[in-house]
Amino acid sequence: MSENKINLGPGAWVHFVAIGGTGMGALAGLLKDQGFRVTGSDGPLYPPMSGFLSSKKIQISSEYSVKNLSGKTWGFTDESPSLVIVGNAISRGHVEAAEVESLLLLKKVQRLSFAQGLAEFAIGTKRSFVVCGTHGKTTTTSLLAWIFESIGKTPGFFIGGIPKNFSQGARIGGNHCFVSEGDEYDTAYWDKESKFLHYRPSWVVCTGIEFDHADIFSSVEAIEKSFCKLTKLTREGWILIDGQSAPRASSVEVVAQALKEAKVKCLRYGQDPSSDYFLEKVEESPLPWKKQVLGTRLVIRTPELSKIEIFSPLSGMHNALNLTGDIGALLASGEVRSVDQIQKALMSFQGIKRRQEEVVTKDSLVVIDDFAHHPTAISETLKAVKGRYPGYKIAAFFEARSATSARNIFANAFSECFDLADAVFLSPPTKTNIPEDQKLNVKKLVEDIVKRNPNLPVFLGKTNDELKMSFSQWARTLPHSLPVLALVMSNGPFGGIHTQLHREEIGA
Repeated sequence: MSENKINLGPGAWVHFVAIGGTGMGALAGLLKDQGFRVTGSDGPLYPPMSGFLSSKKIQISSEYSVKNLSGKTWGFTDESPSLVIVGNAISRGHVEAAEVESLLLLKKVQRLSFAQGLAEFAIGTKRSFVVCGTHGKTTTTSLLAWIFESIGKTPGFFIGGIPKNFSQGARIGGNHCFVSEGDEYDTAYWDKESKFLHYRPSWVVCTGIEFDHADIFSSVEAIEKSFCKLTKLTREGWILIDGQSAPRASSVEVVAQALKEAKVKCLRYGQDPSSDYFLEKVEESPLPWKKQVLGTRLVIRTPELSKIEIFSPLSGMHNALNLTGDIGALLASGEVRSVDQIQKALMSFQGIKRRQEEVVTKDSLVVIDDFAHHPTAISETLKAVKGRYPGYKIAAFFEARSATSARNIFANAFSECFDLADAVFLSPPTKTNIPEDQKLNVKKLVEDIVKRNPNLPVFLGKTNDELKMSFSQWARTLPHSLPVLALVMSNGPFGGIHTQLHREEIGA
């Protein structure tokens, strides 16, 4: 995909519209570190983004205004910014977007989307590893970046979450490689193609495709088309999940065919014995370097190293598959030649915020924060915590907050994905811009879950206080010695309920 050629002098002024959007603040920090003057506008910002931007001494306006595109507002002599980077949350006609359009006509400013800015200022000519797919992108990208870091490659990276090893979601890194979380979401109001099409891929790891982003895509076939476009832009090869392991086999076969037509190398990974990277065995196991902690033992057959054994601190089949995909990319690209290098990295991998993250651990109560908001992700996350916390009663909290989960598209799948929970606590959808006939009917969802699992307690609360009360009442029916795990799943803050469920809530 062609990119705009951007010319910026030393210390040029770069302004971000919607600086708090996904990746925008991180990119703003990267440009600040490169010596540019950086400003941004958004609504009110909250931690951790507000603290991050403050630490970088980036000037912020909490209101959108034409004045934000005038140097006088910021104490600059510049009439207008040299470059404006516009987030994909901004629509055509937005007050600052409209002013930028006028400045473009006068050739007084240059404009990029976030994805274009990342490619221009961070990826450049580096060997680019792009991780894409409906599920597992953040974990797979974080693992890949940390393995590169552990073996001394000093990667640049962009990650949608916060990997604890790095404490930030993006950095420039060295000149060797860049690892990107490749989002299929649209790029900007003037560019409705997927963001990952801008990431100049050398190697792609694809974790599978399902329908998502109902506000952008009309069908799963429309999503497949974006992935097929990515095949034509890839310089070296793909590590593609096999049909046996993918959430939707037909979709990855469409991509495999596109790779064949584009004459791009395609290596498969997963549980199919015919795959290049065959995940032969996955089992729970104490970690050799920390025997009191339960992790996962994997046996993988590879073309390069024959059969390997490796231990991972992450739980669940989905994380075993994510790691297998990364191992495929590292070996196939020649970046790693020894399983010992990968194992050493895994021994120090700390995980990612909001991905099966323990936020409360008090005797008989553990609270886990997780980003799951798609029925497949919910099901896989429940499987993982069930294995990692044997003997715990699992209370599954879920907030339908994303543009897709708040719709009735997955109503049937949602009724089935909580089967492994011991109790379910549901919050109403938070989206207010969805037509009534398209909204997820949570009351009916409660009925459907109970119909499927008559002995499964299901609670619906309009507020967090109602959910906390229901949780307390349910937990008091359990023996005091029985530990409880509250798994809180949402792609939003869920009103901070994670830290509101204290030990006394279960009457211990």
